[in-house]
Amino acid sequence: MNMTTAFTISGSYSDENPHKHSAMTTHQSQSNSALYQWLSGSVQKMQISEGAPVVKWLQDLRLTTESECMSILQGKSVAKESLSIDSKVLYTKKLKDGIDTIRNRAQVANNELSKMLRKLEKSRWKHMKSSGLWLTHHLRNLLHEINSQIPDPPMKVYTEEESVLSQCAHLVQITENLTEEMMTGSDKKYLLDSLTKLGQSVSSLVDMVLSVQVQVLLETLDSRVSSTHCLTSTVGHLINLGLEGEYMCYIIAREGGIHKLFDLCREEILEVVRAQSLRAIATLCCVSKSIIELEESNGVECLSDILGADRYTEMVRSEAAGVVAQITSPNLDHYQHISGFIEHMEDLVRSLTGLCLNASSHEVFLLGAAAIANITFMDPLSSDYLLQYHTVMVLVESCTLHKADSLFAKDQIVTVLANMAQSTSCFTDIVDNEGLSLLVNFLNIRPNAKLTEAELAACERVHQKSAIALTRLAKDPPNAQSIVSKGGMQRLVQLCKDSGARNGSDVVLVASLAALRKLVSVCGEGPLSTPDIRQLVHPKIMDSYLMCSKHNESFV
Repeated sequence: MNMTTAFTISGSYSDENPHKHSAMTTHQSQSNSALYQWLSGSVQKMQISEGAPVVKWLQDLRLTTESECMSILQGKSVAKESLSIDSKVLYTKKLKDGIDTIRNRAQVANNELSKMLRKLEKSRWKHMKSSGLWLTHHLRNLLHEINSQIPDPPMKVYTEEESVLSQCAHLVQITENLTEEMMTGSDKKYLLDSLTKLGQSVSSLVDMVLSVQVQVLLETLDSRVSSTHCLTSTVGHLINLGLEGEYMCYIIAREGGIHKLFDLCREEILEVVRAQSLRAIATLCCVSKSIIELEESNGVECLSDILGADRYTEMVRSEAAGVVAQITSPNLDHYQHISGFIEHMEDLVRSLTGLCLNASSHEVFLLGAAAIANITFMDPLSSDYLLQYHTVMVLVESCTLHKADSLFAKDQIVTVLANMAQSTSCFTDIVDNEGLSLLVNFLNIRPNAKLTEAELAACERVHQKSAIALTRLAKDPPNAQSIVSKGGMQRLVQLCKDSGARNGSDVVLVASLAALRKLVSVCGEGPLSTPDIRQLVHPKIMDSYLMCSKHNESFV
C-alpha cells in the first residue's frame, strides 16, 4: 500500500513537473532526426526493447556521433584545390620578381661598366683597378642571381656564363698592376676592346636568361591547365613587364607572347581574362616585332570579330578598340600598313562608330574615337566608310552629350574632321552635321593654369587641327563665309597676335596664319579688312610668323 502510494505521489509530482513539455519537445525533435530513425529501425530489427535505457543510449550516441563527424571534417583538407591554385599564382609572381631582380642587377653592372669606360676615356688610370674590381663584383652578383633563378640552365646560358667569368678574371688581371707609365695607345685600345667584349657578353647572357624566364611565364597562359586567377595574374605580369620598356615588349613578342594572348582571346573564357589579354596586346604593340607577331596571328581579323560581336561586353570591345588605336598610331616609329587591315577596314569603322554611339563612359568613347582617328591616317578609303556609317554625326553629337568633354577626346574628333576635310566629297557631311560650328568652338577653347601639361599639349593640338580643318573647308566659298560669320576669323587673329591664347605654340601660329590667309583669299578683304588682318595677311607668311612668334629668331 505504501509502495503504491509512493508510486502514485511520484507519478503526480512527475505530471506537475514544469519542464515536462520542454523535455517532450526535445524528445520529439530527436525522434524526428534521420539518425534516430535509422538507429530505431536497427534496434527493432534486432528485437531489442525501446525502454528508457535504450532510448537514453540512442540519444547519447547521436550526440557522440555528430561530435566525431565534426572532428573528422575539421581534420580534412577541403581547400586542397585552392591551395594549389594559390601556389601557381605565387609561382608566376616569383618569376616576375626574378625577372625584375635580374634586370636590376644587370643595370647596376651596366652602370659600373659605363663609369669604367668614361674613366678610360679620360685616362684616369689610377681608378681603373678599383673600377674593375667593382665591375667584377656586380657581375658575380648577377651570375649568382641567375643561378638561383635558373638552377639548371640551358647549355647556351651555361656557356655564356663561363665566358663572362673568364672575361672578368682577365679584366682583373689586366687592371691589377696597371700604372700610368705602362699605358700606351695600344694598351688603352686593348683594354677598351676587352671592356666592349665583356659588355656584349653580359648583354647576350641577360637576353638569354630573360628569354628563358619569359618562356616559363608564358607556359602558364593555358586555360586547360591554369585557373582564371592564374591567367589574370600572368597577364597582369606581362602588362607590367611591357610597361617597363620596349626591350621587354620585344622579348615577350619574340617568345610568342602575342600568339598566346590572341589564343586566349579566341577561347571561351571569362570576359575579364579576354579584356585583360587585349590590354596586354595593346601594351606590347609598341615595337615592330609585336606588330609582326600580330599579323602572323591574324590579329586584325580577331579584333574585327570582337568589335563586331554583340555577345561581348562593352569592356571587352573597348579594349579591342584600344589595340586598334595602338597598332594604327602614326606616332609609332614603325608606322606601316598592317596585313589584313584594308580587308577589315569597313567592319572596323562600322563597329567603332557603334561603340562611340553607345559608349557609356568617357573612357570607352575616347578609345573608340582614337581608333577611328588613326584609321583615317591609314588609307583615304576610310573616308568613304565614315560617310557611309554617319561617323561625323556620331562624333559631333557626342560633344553635346558630354561624352567628349575632355581635351583628349576633342583631339580625336578634330583629327577625324581634319583628315576628312582633305576630300571635297566629305564637305557636305561635315557642314550638314554642324562640323563648322564645332571647329570654331574648338578654336575658342582657352588654355589656363588649371590644365595639366598633357592637357595643355592636347589643347594646342586641338587648336592646330581645327585651323587646318577650317583651311581645307574654306576652299568652298559658302563654307568660308560661314566660318567668318561664326567668328572664326576674329579668333584666328587672336591666336596669331596673342601668344598666351595659343599657349605660346608656334605650330598653332603657323596653322592660324594659313587659315586666316585662306579665308581672306576666298572671301576677299572688303569689309573684313582691318589693320590687324592686313598686318597678318599682306606680308610674306614668314615675315608674319617672325612678327608674331615668341621666338625672335633669324632663319637667314
